[in-house]
Amino acid sequence: MKIAIVGAGAVGGYFGALLQESGADITMVARGRTLEALKSKGLHINDARGERYVPIPAVASVQELKDADVVMIATKALSRSLDLAELLGGIPANSVVAITQNSIESADLAAKSIGADRVWPGVVRGFFVHEGPASVSYKGGPLSYTFGDSGELSRQFASTLEQAGIDGVLHPDILVDVWEKAMFVEVFGGLGAFVEKQLGTLRTHFRASLEALMEEVAEVARAAGVALPSDAVERTMNFADRMPENSTSSMQRDLAAGVASELEAQTGAIVRAAHKVGVKTPLHDLIYAGLKLKEEENSL
Repeated sequence: MKIAIVGAGAVGGYFGALLQESGADITMVARGRTLEALKSKGLHINDARGERYVPIPAVASVQELKDADVVMIATKALSRSLDLAELLGGIPANSVVAITQNSIESADLAAKSIGADRVWPGVVRGFFVHEGPASVSYKGGPLSYTFGDSGELSRQFASTLEQAGIDGVLHPDILVDVWEKAMFVEVFGGLGAFVEKQLGTLRTHFRASLEALMEEVAEVARAAGVALPSDAVERTMNFADRMPENSTSSMQRDLAAGVASELEAQTGAIVRAAHKVGVKTPLHDLIYAGLKLKEEENSL
């Protein structure tokens, strides 16, 4: 199985390194200083096994890929207007695209470009930090990629992930998991950025708001036809309680640093979905408006 990973940031870099170390046939797609670092030193990884460099093949664009069974899109979903059609138009003709982005919109945008039969909506879990060009730390938590069972290729891909130490989970209704992931990472990131606090403070001092925001996501999902279990919010709160108290999301860190963030693709996507199905989300509206203003002020 030939696998290409577009984006050597936190998720793409760590997955790429583990897959390469397991003997999988991997090619990274990167650009700029990241591509230079990949070609000169390899991926710099810091995890429970210590620090190391992992040499790995890398190219500058998907157009350079001669062949790939699976192309993982591991770039950040920095804007709803990201031209996925331009990106995906260059992938090998028979490749399946595996989505890792934290956005309820990404798989639909990809499907509009290459067809739903070639897109795997998916969910990555784990705490990864992008430390610099081609440099990633894994901070613990689960280490998994969940996606739909669409046949032999998906099962082969899950097996390849397992051999690399990544849980490859085939989900019978992947959109349920996509929305449950959003219920945690979008809410945690949005509220954390809004009040500028870590997860430990969110689940104590702001616990009622954290849970109410999750309830809003659940209501939108169900109105959109997603069969969320009745205990989805309770389980997500329990998950939040088990995560490291000093955790922050990448969206929160990016907003604090004044750089491009996934606000539109995460919180904005929930607000747009709510408007589409006629569900009121006052807390999301407040956080979205406040963080958009913060972005605008940072750009002045």
